[in-house]
Parts: sequence; C-alpha cells; structure tokens
Amino acid sequence: MPNNREFVERIAPTWGHGHYGERWLGLNYGLCADLLAEGASQALRAPWLILEDHPDDALPLNGSESNMPRYPTETAANHRARLRTRWPTWIAAGSVQVLEAQFAAAGYPGAQVYFDFSRPGPHGEPPPYWSQFWMRFPVGTHPVTADGPSWDSFNWDDGTLWGPLGLTLEFVTTIRGIVRKWKPGHWICRGFQFEFGGAVWDGFDWDDGTVWGGWRELEF
Repeated sequence: MPNNREFVERIAPTWGHGHYGERWLGLNYGLCADLLAEGASQALRAPWLILEDHPDDALPLNGSESNMPRYPTETAANHRARLRTRWPTWIAAGSVQVLEAQFAAAGYPGAQVYFDFSRPGPHGEPPPYWSQFWMRFPVGTHPVTADGPSWDSFNWDDGTLWGPLGLTLEFVTTIRGIVRKWKPGHWICRGFQFEFGGAVWDGFDWDDGTVWGGWRELEF
C-alpha cells in the first residue's frame, strides 16, 4: 500500500466511490494522514547527518546538540562534514591536532599552536613555563593586515581607530571561542601572533620605517 489515500479508497463504502465522495474522503482522511506521516518521517530523519538529503535547516540543531556550532565562514556542507566526525573529534579534544583543525574549519588554515618555554609565565613566573602557548597565524591565514596608527599619531576623538588593521569583532570572538573550547584545561593561551605580509628584502630602503617579516602579538 503506497499511501493512505489508496488505503482510504479501498475501505470506503459505496457512497465514497462517487465523484464527490472520493474527493471528500481522500482529502479529509487520506491526504491529511499522508501529510502527518511525511512530517513524522522528515522529523525522524532530520538529525541523520549521513543522509544525502539531510536538510541544511537542521544543522543548527545538530550543531547545538554536538556542541559544535557552525563557524561564521563555514559552508553548510563543510559544517555537515565536520559534524559527521564529532565523536572522534571530541575523543581527541584537548590535543594540538584538534585545536589546529578547528581553526582550519573556521577558515584559518595554517594557524599553529606555538610553544615558547623560555618566556616568563603569565604573572612573571620564571621560565621554563611549560603550560603556556600562543596561536600563530602565518601570512594569508588571518584578516589582520598591518599595525594601526601609533598611540601619539592622532588627536583624541578625531575618528581614528586605534589598533591592528583588519581585526574584527567576529574574528576575535571566533578564535577566542575555539581556544577556550578545544585547548587542554591545564594549558594557558597567552595570546595570538599574526605575521604580516609585505615588503620583500630588497623592496625598501634601510631605516625608512618598513616592517619586514614582522609579527604582531596580541592578548585578548
């Protein structure tokens, strides 16, 4: 029996096989039952990420249930693929590999966990301080383009934005959230380091103010 409309037609009394009876029973009983069955079927299959026709509008619920929401720059297909690996991802959570993979999924491939045990601890503790790390973003893996204006180069309240150029609230919120969720509990993230692209070695005059191969470290 393919659907409820055919079932209703089979069991209908004699008067239900006429022109109007067929339509009345088919609409009020057969079609309504089919709509309910189809809705229940779709609701049942909506969380099944393995299905080829898995709906995009179910992804927010899948992501919330898995504690793996969609990143701002992530496509629906990429988010679905990431959710399909949620069990092995959470099993390996707290590792360098997963932390770096989450940055790649968020649209920042190449970001690396960087350790520097020779630096003092977060409160000036003498080195080595083994649990501190930084996230390093090589050229082309982040939106920060350059240092902003220096502190004494503008007048207060003249509209100048002070701080690194290209740094957005969405970017800051995303990378902080990734570190907070996926780092080991005993590790301390000291900040984020951004490498600027720019001049080649022979493309500027010495002491003309050009920054060559510079890194900018930020704490937020």
